[in-house]
Amino acid sequence: MKARPMKQTDSGQIDCTPEEATHVWLNMPGPLPYRCIPIVHGNATRKGTPCWSWNGDVEKPTLKPSIRTKGGGTKNSIVCHSFVNDGKVQFLGDCTHEFANKTVDLLEVDI
Repeated sequence: MKARPMKQTDSGQIDCTPEEATHVWLNMPGPLPYRCIPIVHGNATRKGTPCWSWNGDVEKPTLKPSIRTKGGGTKNSIVCHSFVNDGKVQFLGDCTHEFANKTVDLLEVDI
């Protein structure tokens, strides 16, 4: 599974079906691997929310817009910026790691 659907509850996140998901876990290659992304489904509007749209596919996920993450210590020295399309990660040129300007497969989510 390349996108693990999760539902936010009062007691935390639980596994769920893609249709019930409020978040998806992704495992990306590189120095900042795991991401928990808040999502909306299909044609639902993102406007005014901190969410990404997700196509609902756990094997070939697509999320919009791009995902930009900083990490690696107090100065956030690592920048990872990418698009996720059809189960592939397109790392953009502003990444500060070895996958900048490369497209690779998402990894299996094993958490």
